[in-house]
Order: sequence, then C-alpha cells, then structure tokens
Amino acid sequence: MTTTPTPDDRPALWRRALRRLRHALDYRCLHWPRLGEHQQADYLRRLFELLQVDLVIDVGANRGQYADFIRRRVGYRGAMISFEPIPSLARELARAAERDPHWTVHATALGARAQTRPFHVAQSSPMSSLLTPSTQATSRLAAFNTVQQTLDVRVETLDAVLAATPHFRNIYLKLDVQGYEREVLNGALASLPRVAAMQAELSVVPLYEDQPHYLDLLAHVESLGYLPSLIPAHNPEHFPLLIDFDCHFVRRERLADLGGLNRA
Repeated sequence: MTTTPTPDDRPALWRRALRRLRHALDYRCLHWPRLGEHQQADYLRRLFELLQVDLVIDVGANRGQYADFIRRRVGYRGAMISFEPIPSLARELARAAERDPHWTVHATALGARAQTRPFHVAQSSPMSSLLTPSTQATSRLAAFNTVQQTLDVRVETLDAVLAATPHFRNIYLKLDVQGYEREVLNGALASLPRVAAMQAELSVVPLYEDQPHYLDLLAHVESLGYLPSLIPAHNPEHFPLLIDFDCHFVRRERLADLGGLNRA
C-alpha cells in the first residue's frame, strides 16, 4: 500500500532528494596526492554539522596549518584552542589569533600530567616531539627529524584546560603530537565524555623511541569509547612504504544516539 506524503513530510523528502542529487553529480578533478585533504574537508563539514561541534582543540598546532584548514576548507567558525610548545611558533600563532576572536593559543604541550619536560625541536618543525627521534626503523626521514635543539617546555593536561570551559559539550580533538598521543589522552580522561570525535596521526613505522605501536594505539582509543569513522587517502610520497596515516574516530555513545549503533 502506498501512502501520500503529508505537507509535514515534504521538506524532509526534498532535502533527501537534493542530497542524493548532489551526491550523484559530485564529480571532481583532483590532484591525487591531495585526495586525502579533500576527503577530510568533506567529512569534517558533515561531521561538525551532525555532531553540532562547538569547540575544536588543535594539539600540535605548529604554524597553524590545521587551524587554517578548519577555517578555510571546513568552514568552521566556532571556538578553537591551539597548543604549540615551540616558543617562536606559539608567538606566530598568537599573532594570527589576534585577527580571530574565537581562537585561543596556549604555548604549552599536553600530556598525562602537569610537568616540565625536554622537547626535541627537529630540522622539520612538524616532526618535533617530547619523544626522542629515532632512525632505527628507517633512515628515509633522517634529514627531517634530526634534532636541532632541545628545550624545556611546560606540559599541561587537557582536563585542567577544559575544566575552565564546562559549557562546551561537543568537542572535536585533533592530535598531531608525534608519538605522544596516548599520554595526551591519559591526561584527558575526565573530559572525554565531552569529546564527541577526534583524529590522530598513527605511525606504522616508528620514528621515535618508546613510540606505541599503531595497533596498540588503535586498541587504546577504542578502549576509551571511540570507533574508527574515516581513514582518508594518504600522500603516496614514500610509496610503497606507509609511514603514518590519519584516523578519525567518533565516540560510541554518539553513534548510538544517532542511531548508527545499538546500545551495549
């Protein structure tokens, strides 16, 4: 038996029809190495709307590449907090944030507890880490992760930072901390119920001493209540070797709230 849509049903039907039409006509010419960037931008636009994200936390901000990506490519205009422990880069970020009233910069690292630790500044600043770089597994990146300088930096916990912002309930967490992901998450255990989704860079080839195996890190993130949601295409620069990859996660409770999973 067929039923005629009521007037109340028609706006939803039109929206679904338009989504299907846009999907059917969405063909693009892309430069292959940038495929992952396009995938992530589309994914995050949809995810931020779906989860009503009200705060983005950018851990390992470097020169603000991710902040620029979130503003320019994803179109997110809400609150954002960036963490960057290298003083010169933190000052550069702070100057950029002066033009963005919803962007706050902390010149610190994040970890499992508040402390001061030596931080290794690498030849290529995005590869700088609280862990000691290693070339034991591969020497392919030796020119980039050679330590130029070691300096003492302040380490805070995400729990301590977020304790001052209890009104944010749908947080998106980005981790690019060069092997220190588990420590950052262990310093955020009280806040994770508010972290609706996150992304982390997982290393298949260990580039730092005492770096967790990527499968162990995946298992740890799942044990904290998250499931993988997207693994985008990666730059094939080191073909056929996969050194690392981005993985996006959504909190299991949120997936259940959205009807994607049954509740345990």
